[in-house]
Amino acid sequence: MKNKNLRGNAVYLQELNESFFSDYLAAFSPRIRKLLRVKHTRSELQYLQDRLQKQKEGKTNFFCIFDKKTKKLIGALEIRGQEETMSQLYSWLHEDFWSTGRYQEALRLAAQEYFRKTKEKLFYAHVDATNKRSYFALKKNGFADVGTHFGPYGRQYQLILRKK
Repeated sequence: MKNKNLRGNAVYLQELNESFFSDYLAAFSPRIRKLLRVKHTRSELQYLQDRLQKQKEGKTNFFCIFDKKTKKLIGALEIRGQEETMSQLYSWLHEDFWSTGRYQEALRLAAQEYFRKTKEKLFYAHVDATNKRSYFALKKNGFADVGTHFGPYGRQYQLILRKK
């Protein structure tokens, strides 16, 4: 499944590729880094290198989100395997594209591909209780509340998305 490309109306997703790293880091704004508690872009670069290897091993589904109109990388969305972590979802969208429907479209495309590829019936997401924007974006996309727990930075919502 090399260079998998998923197309929506406003965005398209492409599997993580080393050639995207510089555009990814350029779009990974200080505001996004702060929300995700990433102190340095070099740690995110290390994460990307690790994820690329995990993707080659079939242990994660990592997509870069591109704006269909500008063809620029505007975010990322990863659904990790259940064996790796309790919170399978990692995602971000550059703040210039918040409240445009692009995140919901990207998440829908990635979830459909994850369910098709893995034959899994569900996946989990954890969101910091202080990150209401992300929480409501997931709820809008069909995630259901499972509960709350204390994560590394305080209380987190636990959510689940089931295959339809």
